[in-house]
Amino acid sequence: MQLIGPASASFALCLLAMFALRPVAFALKLIDRPGGRKLHVGEVPVVGGLGMLLGIVLGTGLLPSADWTAGPLLAACALLVTVGLIDDRFELSPWARLPVHVAVATVLVLGAGTSVTTLGAPFGAPIHLEGLSSYAMTVLCIVAAVNAFNMLDGMDGLAGALAFVAITALAILAHQNGNSVALSVSVVVLGAIAAFLISNLPFEFNRDVRCFMGDSGSTLIGISVAWLCIEVSQGASPAAKPVTILWLVAVPLYDLCWTMIRRTMSGISPFKSDHGHFHHMVLKAGIGVKGTFFLFVVLAVLLAAFGIMLEWLGTPDSWSLAALAFFGVVIVRLLCSPNLVYKIVPRSLHAARPLVPE
Repeated sequence: MQLIGPASASFALCLLAMFALRPVAFALKLIDRPGGRKLHVGEVPVVGGLGMLLGIVLGTGLLPSADWTAGPLLAACALLVTVGLIDDRFELSPWARLPVHVAVATVLVLGAGTSVTTLGAPFGAPIHLEGLSSYAMTVLCIVAAVNAFNMLDGMDGLAGALAFVAITALAILAHQNGNSVALSVSVVVLGAIAAFLISNLPFEFNRDVRCFMGDSGSTLIGISVAWLCIEVSQGASPAAKPVTILWLVAVPLYDLCWTMIRRTMSGISPFKSDHGHFHHMVLKAGIGVKGTFFLFVVLAVLLAAFGIMLEWLGTPDSWSLAALAFFGVVIVRLLCSPNLVYKIVPRSLHAARPLVPE
């Protein structure tokens, strides 16, 4: 009950900020125009990231006192949002953003004590990390999460909804384990994301107040998910095994891995934007935006629920990891067969025409 106030404050301020910042965004040309890879209609303000940050800051400040400090986490979030806003306005190079991602990960490691000290036992024997190896793995996980959600942000509602699914699952695990810090932060972040989704879901009711999260928002939710994943899976009494955490972010993880592999095999930069992400592949298959949105949200919920079930059943890490890899291969293979996707998805979710150019 103590978390209702902070979560409500996070929701309310984020929602208010997105309405209040709309004219500011147009004045500063912080807007997304259609063209090239951007297939939306009309000019859309990119204020979701700043709105969510304001909501999270307020909600976190209202949390009951705890034996932790939110300063380093909020500082890392603020730095990412600031650089993200600059990128949304002036389109920075991916190689210019990468050092910032490493820097914010370092802030969490050194300032908040965030660290990955164990990978569980995915290959039989437990894998423990310390010193430089722990630092490197922590930075890698945070940077990967930030970029995974950034890659997902190519369609209305998708990145926000998948983050909402992952953080809800993390909150369930944290509550079950009595991890009040992870639970409190999860609820506050969920409040901000819920407010943002009101103006970003792919439905008709919000067309007049539509806004995007931009790189500022996608990187914000990426680092939030990363910090919560580490908080829930590490420490003296973790709420879940590391391999279970991968199930909660399976869709972003699969998309990130497949994108890196596909681009590398094609001889192009892994950070070069293209139309090859999962949601692009489904749109190319002739599925509408709403259908694509529902498809991936349902898939994310099922994978997260399956991972939590394996955790509760005490499934060995090696079996869980093997199942995660198997489903990943199946999903990639399915998405690479547009005709099969078109046949599986109900006709009511089909688009009148392909939405993404070949």
